[in-house]
Amino acid sequence: MAAALVTSFPHAIPKPHHHLHAAHHAHLTAAATRPEAPSASSPNPANARLRRLIARDDLAEAARLVDRATSRGEAPDVYLCTKLIRNLCRRGRTSDAARVLRAAERSGTAVDVFAYNTLVAGYCRYGQLDAARRLIASMPVAPDAYTYTPIIRGLCDRGRVGEALSLLDDMLHRGCQPSVVTYTVLLEAVCKSTGFGQAMEVLDEMRAKGCTPNIVTYNVIINGMCREGRVDDAREFLNRLSSYGFQPDTVSYTTVLKGLCAAKRWEDVEELFAEMMEKNCMPNEVTFDMLVRFFCRGGMVERAIQVLEQMSGHGCAANTTLCNIVINTICKQGRVDDAFQFLNNMGSYGCSPDTISYTTVLKGLCRAERWEDAKELLKEMVRKNCPPNEVTFNTFICILCQKGLIEQATMLIEQMSEHGCEVNIVTYNALVNGFCVQGRVDSALELFYSMPCKPNTITYTTLLTGLCNAERLDAAAELLAEMLQKDCAPNVVTFNVLVSFFCQKGLMDEAIELVEQMMEHGCTPNLITYNTLLDGITKDCNSEEALELLHGLVSNGVSPDIVTYSSIIGVLSREDRVEEAIKMFHIVQDLGMRPKAVIYNKILLALCKRCNTDGAIDFFAYMVSNGCMPNELTYITLIEGLANEDFLKETRDLLRELCSRGVLNKNLLEEWRPKFSNQTVHLP
Repeated sequence: MAAALVTSFPHAIPKPHHHLHAAHHAHLTAAATRPEAPSASSPNPANARLRRLIARDDLAEAARLVDRATSRGEAPDVYLCTKLIRNLCRRGRTSDAARVLRAAERSGTAVDVFAYNTLVAGYCRYGQLDAARRLIASMPVAPDAYTYTPIIRGLCDRGRVGEALSLLDDMLHRGCQPSVVTYTVLLEAVCKSTGFGQAMEVLDEMRAKGCTPNIVTYNVIINGMCREGRVDDAREFLNRLSSYGFQPDTVSYTTVLKGLCAAKRWEDVEELFAEMMEKNCMPNEVTFDMLVRFFCRGGMVERAIQVLEQMSGHGCAANTTLCNIVINTICKQGRVDDAFQFLNNMGSYGCSPDTISYTTVLKGLCRAERWEDAKELLKEMVRKNCPPNEVTFNTFICILCQKGLIEQATMLIEQMSEHGCEVNIVTYNALVNGFCVQGRVDSALELFYSMPCKPNTITYTTLLTGLCNAERLDAAAELLAEMLQKDCAPNVVTFNVLVSFFCQKGLMDEAIELVEQMMEHGCTPNLITYNTLLDGITKDCNSEEALELLHGLVSNGVSPDIVTYSSIIGVLSREDRVEEAIKMFHIVQDLGMRPKAVIYNKILLALCKRCNTDGAIDFFAYMVSNGCMPNELTYITLIEGLANEDFLKETRDLLRELCSRGVLNKNLLEEWRPKFSNQTVHLP
């Protein structure tokens, strides 16, 4: 069976999980461990000296001693040679280890499989897999499972799973029974490479060969199921472990909990976590860390804090990094006071705030524009021997500049040197942005040409944005030319700033030409580029050019989004190509996107302009049935459509009904009275 799987493994394989590393270590230790060989009845002075040199870690002299002893016809002790080979391999000196092995072979010493296994393991540790395979092929003694497992693992780590399976076949052909560790290594690699289904075939072969899986093996299978999103299957497998003679361990539960968290199935997470506790399977730091991170990612910060509080009761300690994740989540929710309180309580979780902790709260205070509190927190950092660094200052300065508070930012910059912090390009970029936000582009340019740091792409892009906002196109063009001349490569954001400016001004030829230049400079347009161009093109009601651009972006491997399709549907509707607009609308739905009211309204308006009120009402009903809430413009479009077809009584009744329900503003009734009197309504 393994041979049949050889051609099915094209993908790279990441490192095995930590629980497998422990098994691998035990496996390799066993490979080079056996009772000490020398006996008291045959003392050998060279062996005694060799033992002392190894104990002193003088490996170079120990290797020379083995070489001299064998040249004199003395047979060094194989146990000591194996120990020397192992120590040399641990330091990456595999060539010296190989010379020791060859010297032992020449001396006539009965070199056993333990010595060869030690060198094979050393080769594999440092990625010398070909050397390991050559050694196995030349071994005068029969290899065992400990010989093959390191190289199989090395092949799997490098994504060469097909070769690993071939080696398994070779192993079986030579009558060498793979161990549970050998199969487990392969199972994990197969799960990651070709999926859980293929891994189950390897598991069946493992059992058929008389090799009984252990809990680590089953945990690999559970992890494979979770990786493929088959969390219910993983949970069912977890419940069946007792029928295989094993109880789920901490790794088993943690793996399924992670799968449930990734699927945001929070009730199931709580249920399984409670089950884990009830069955006296204690969570470890990995379990708690994973739960806190996922709860924070889901915005469930109170639950994350509860998990943190449980850690000490289970002999686990929280760390500052984990607490910082909680602080960051609280700040993202705008609860800066709660974040500050948590910061002060970190000692109760067994850890102390670091610079990142304070900087995160500082950022939250700045976002809330609580400048005085932010300044006070800076002072507290110094008092508590946790001095601010460049990131702290730059965080504060960037937000001040975004708010246009240049003077306060400048005062803060002056404090940086007092704390041993360097004013760097990030700081200057913040100031340049601040000037541009204030509309002081000349001040930004003055700073740009006087700053001691070399400007980067962000500096130029920020200035270009400021110049475009000031409508100084000539200056922007000169700056872009200077940027290219100074080998500061513009990125997609840089070009998008200019493309957006040209499109806003209706300079579509210039915008398209700039995109062509963009590609000449090796910068690939992204979805924002194409959507910006589409927005400009569709404003000119050029549907053919818009459709051509849509085809171009798809052929370039860019996936359109709802904004892209909204522009296309809009221009088709405005050009009275309603059937094509509706067809495009259904393509959007088929792609799994949910059109919003703005897209429905474009088609409704086009139908009403055609005096196809029946079709508009049907499309309105379709809109509601799809769960899209109509807005004020939706109703006004329909009302004007009805009125335009002289359904004035129906229009008046509908308008009154919608106003009485509060759907539309009652002032609309007064605005429409003249229209009902004149009996004329004109659609926009």
